[in-house]
Amino acid sequence: MRRCLIFAAALLCLPAADAATCDFSAVDARVQQLLDAAAFTDAGIALGTPRGILYKRYFGTYGDASVVPIASASKLLSAVRVMQLVDRGAIDLDTPVSTYLPAFTGDKGAMTVRRMFSHTAGYGNDEDALILAAQNLTLEQSVNYVACCMAMPYGPPGSAFAYGGISMQVAGYVAQVRGGEDWEQGWKNHVGAPLGVTTIDWQGLGATANYRISGSARASLADYSRVVAMLSNDGVGNGRRILSTTAIATLNRDQTGGAPLAYAPPAANGSTAYGIGNWIEPFSISADAPTISSTGAFGFTPWVDFGARYWGVLMVQQPSGGSPTIGQRSHEAVADISAIVRPLLAQGCDVAETFDAIFRDGAEVP
Repeated sequence: MRRCLIFAAALLCLPAADAATCDFSAVDARVQQLLDAAAFTDAGIALGTPRGILYKRYFGTYGDASVVPIASASKLLSAVRVMQLVDRGAIDLDTPVSTYLPAFTGDKGAMTVRRMFSHTAGYGNDEDALILAAQNLTLEQSVNYVACCMAMPYGPPGSAFAYGGISMQVAGYVAQVRGGEDWEQGWKNHVGAPLGVTTIDWQGLGATANYRISGSARASLADYSRVVAMLSNDGVGNGRRILSTTAIATLNRDQTGGAPLAYAPPAANGSTAYGIGNWIEPFSISADAPTISSTGAFGFTPWVDFGARYWGVLMVQQPSGGSPTIGQRSHEAVADISAIVRPLLAQGCDVAETFDAIFRDGAEVP
């Protein structure tokens, strides 16, 4: 008996032998169900922890080289750059935008970056906002048009939660001015390059300098994974600190101030819990360790589960003539996938693929 106990104790001290055999077939099945319901074939799924990728699979024609437009999954990417500038003291979340952009006056001038990135600034529901899609303009020109000529249908700031991109467009230009760099180049220099990201830019809806801060980015599965892995690791990725822990705690907490719902997309299912550029999911483990997501209209959905310390990216792009409810369906799939993955993590699933450097506490990004 003593010999058996010694043998059992020795096994407990070894790395988990079954760690690499965690069964993600139920995840595959749920992704396939999504594809079947939406009547297309291409997808990718990546799941991981701060240590790296636990599981990755492509469906159809997608592979590591695939880069797709991600629609509103752009919002979380944009929030990272905004919060980085908050960390550096270039932006204050609660300073009126008129301080940074004097062309904004009255109720418009009272908007703050916190409200602009939590859909409570007075704008929303962008179906008729052609200025966001004007590819012949610059970001500065589109924002100047908002200042001079676009009424606030849900103002004054703080009156309502209305999901949309106009206010984020303004906040993105604030980041461009206060950062002293073109929006896209600033993101690449200070977020993308330190993380080893090469595919992410704001050209997903066509070549333009009028970057649609809330919705025109494109990305590969691997590169978006690097961003959410950094978020799951309290702001450190690829050995570099991208965001402070304070920034992470701000980004993933509800910033709406209880503003009543005026408009939300179907994927929100009536929710108005929203941080800085991301939804706070109702299937979060707790308010102090939430799950956040940023579902795009074409179906691309990243999420970070701060309670279970893991992240995921579901890569799909609705083809022309595809399902009009793909965003909602992707969001529902993510909730189901999360319920599958959390118990698996308790088994100590091993990392199947690491990034270029171990995700560890590192130096500030220059």
